[in-house]
This record gives sequence, C-alpha cells and structure tokens, in this order.
Amino acid sequence: MAPASVGTVVLERLVRQLNGVECDGFKPEPEASKGTAVTRQFGVPVTDLDALREAMVRRAARAAEKIRHQGQVATRLIVFAHGSRYRPNAPLASRQTPMSPLSNDPRIIAGFAAKIMEAMYQPGGVYTKCGILLEELLPQDPGQGDVFAVQDPRAPGLLAAVNGLNDWFGRGTVGIAAQGFGARAFDTKRKPKKPGMDDTLGGDPGRPLGRSRARRSRARQKKEEAEAPPFALADHLGDDR
Repeated sequence: MAPASVGTVVLERLVRQLNGVECDGFKPEPEASKGTAVTRQFGVPVTDLDALREAMVRRAARAAEKIRHQGQVATRLIVFAHGSRYRPNAPLASRQTPMSPLSNDPRIIAGFAAKIMEAMYQPGGVYTKCGILLEELLPQDPGQGDVFAVQDPRAPGLLAAVNGLNDWFGRGTVGIAAQGFGARAFDTKRKPKKPGMDDTLGGDPGRPLGRSRARRSRARQKKEEAEAPPFALADHLGDDR
C-alpha cells in the first residue's frame, strides 16, 4: 500500500527523504489567513477620548499593514474596548461593520475604527485595553469590491511607497497623521524578563549590571590587565615606584 493512501503529504515527504529523494521543493502551501487581530493592553488606564481614538488608530494601521503584506483585503471590521474586570461598572463595548470597499488601506480601516470608537465611548469610563479584528479576509483583486464604492486610483502607488519606506527604514517610519508621533503614556510598557537584561541594549547606566554584562566587564578588565605593561599596572594599583 502506498504511503499517500494511509498518511498525509508530510508522511509522503518523510518516506521519500528516507529513500534519498530530495524534497526541499516539496512543501504543502500554507492556507491563507481568514482573519487577523491587533490587541494590546494600555500602559496606563485611559479615560480621554482623544487618547483612546489615537490608540485605536494605531492598532488599525498595524492590522492594515499585516493584511497588506499578505496580499489580502478585509471584508469585516470589529472594534472593541474595555476596562479592568476588577473595577465596578467598567466599560465594555464592541462594534462591527462591513467594509465597503474591501480594503487594506490604513486610511480607510483607521477611519472606520476611529468613528466606531467615538460612537461606543463612555464618558468617565476607565479603559485598559482596546483592539481591532479584520475578518473574512480575501485575496486582493483589483476587480472585486462594491460597485457603488469609490476606489482611490492613487492608493496602490501610495501604499507601495509606504511599504517600501517602512521596510527600508523600519516599521512605523511612515504612517497616517491620526496615529500621532512618538511614544504615548498608553503604550504598553515592556519590562525585561530578568533583572539587568536590558543593560546591554542601552539601559540606565545607574542600574546594577546584569549578569551577562558583568561577566563581559570582568573578562575585559582581566584582558586589559594581562596586556598592560608592569609600570601601568603598578600605577593603576597605586604603587609609588
């Protein structure tokens, strides 16, 4: 009985490799994503609508970038924001809307997300997290979409330029104005997993050295002492001769 009749393509590939057949090009094609999400906790609680809208726009722009790199467009948009479950009467809301036209343009997706965020905002509420989900993703096709939707003819060239700049200079180099610029108080605070782990990446020089940096510092000091002439070592140790 052939292996393919009792197993999958993975088993078939394994059998062929064991028999000496090169199978580097024999790879099953991964399935296309059906949806993507960008959700993050706030670094500090947010109560202001402007800050909440800016945080939502940043997540929407990132979600649009992800599906754009996959060559897909979004059919449906879901936005949510909520407060801490440990607070009484914490705000909790989510909204969804169909995308028309189908798009991966951050201007369109962020525009929908910002308007939805304004609609579901609760004055006086303390928010700790928000996010966006793009669902029912489809392959990007210039011919598809809503016949009543107006497509921007300049969008493909503009997005291609944005992708090129961000790929070359780093993510977030170019974005939409509604994202704001620089770090914000609501940005997630990322702490090192172990004390001193960030010292080698330009951390606070006043903090104690991490173990890895301390070992390198001691090794460098021993190497300098071994290579130094006797009189230099004596001066370093305070000898009067």
